[in-house]
Amino acid sequence: MHRCWVVAILLVAGLMLAGCGNRIEMNELGITTATGFDGQQGDWTITYQLIIPPAMSSGAGGSSGAGGSQAAVHTFSAHGKTIREAVATSTQENPRKLYFAHTNILIIGKQAAETGIEEILDTYYRNPGARETVKVLVANGEARDYLKKLIPPEKLPGRALSNILQKSEQLSSYYPSVSVHELALGISSDSGAAGVPEVSITGTDSSNLESANVFQQTSASGKLKISGLSVFQKAKMVGTLDQNESAGLSWLTNRIHTTTLSYKSKDADVSAFLIRKAKVKVTPVKGPVHYTIKVKAKVVVGEILGTTTPEDLLKTQSINKLEQQAEKIIGSQILEGWKAVQRLKVDLAGIGNKIHRKSPEDWKSLKETWPEEIANMDIDIDVEVNLKRPGLFQGSFSRLLESEDD
Repeated sequence: MHRCWVVAILLVAGLMLAGCGNRIEMNELGITTATGFDGQQGDWTITYQLIIPPAMSSGAGGSSGAGGSQAAVHTFSAHGKTIREAVATSTQENPRKLYFAHTNILIIGKQAAETGIEEILDTYYRNPGARETVKVLVANGEARDYLKKLIPPEKLPGRALSNILQKSEQLSSYYPSVSVHELALGISSDSGAAGVPEVSITGTDSSNLESANVFQQTSASGKLKISGLSVFQKAKMVGTLDQNESAGLSWLTNRIHTTTLSYKSKDADVSAFLIRKAKVKVTPVKGPVHYTIKVKAKVVVGEILGTTTPEDLLKTQSINKLEQQAEKIIGSQILEGWKAVQRLKVDLAGIGNKIHRKSPEDWKSLKETWPEEIANMDIDIDVEVNLKRPGLFQGSFSRLLESEDD
């Protein structure tokens, strides 16, 4: 009996040891928070931004034993003729197994974006450890230079960039955030287009962003900022939209979450409006020669943030006037976005997808000359705004002060 118990214990111990054979300890993993791609086919450089766990548990930016600051990330690059070769080469200088499940952002260098991102997407989808929900940015330069920059007060620059994209989309709707999967779906659709936010370095000097000493400063002389929308036709970047054009595209694609509008009248009165909820429907209508797109935009919830108008805001006609101002702004934004689409001859609004679903036979005859069709299409814009909550004053504060002077 005693011998049986000994054998059973040895068997259980053996199974437990076998089960732990493939386990990787946390201190053996290189957890990435951001990845960058630079170069082109036959010449690739991949840059990784790795988390330094001890620095995460210390003070702002982390504190070293010498009393200085320690960055919470370490950045290194690897080079290869293919992306997979570059990944393999990274093991020659990195002692840890790369772990991609916590990657927050994927940055594509401008050269790579302009020459083609097919290999990047193909490699990304074949990596079982990568997540296709990771957000994408295009760098106005080389991605590796951007991954070296810190973004105070956040410790992890990759996470900070992802949060900037999220907040920008939620609170301004200027630049819609795009995941790897959304980018792949967009450029492989009938429209064959996608927009990716572009990040730039602003300020007089950004070199201090590469040192953890920046966490000890009240203001940095250089910053990373979302500066435009990179336009992809299939796998190549073909142009950039500015803030106003990108905002118009957000209306055309029904991606307005929350945004602020400002209007200055011919009488120099200034008004600001907050759009909390909007619905936009874009319908392609076949004409005798070309298609026309009809845009119906309705602001369901809008508020007056401020105004210098001397009119009484409790009067219906005064509110109607402000609503007309907001409608005018939205209409001009939509038109500006559409003109940018036509200028580049790139179907960022997804019109081709709509026509294909509604009229497959029409799409067969249109798809070969689709860029020219986009450039020649007319647009019909109808905007309806309903403003709520005019505020505590019947008129503007300027009018209140004028009445007291009287």
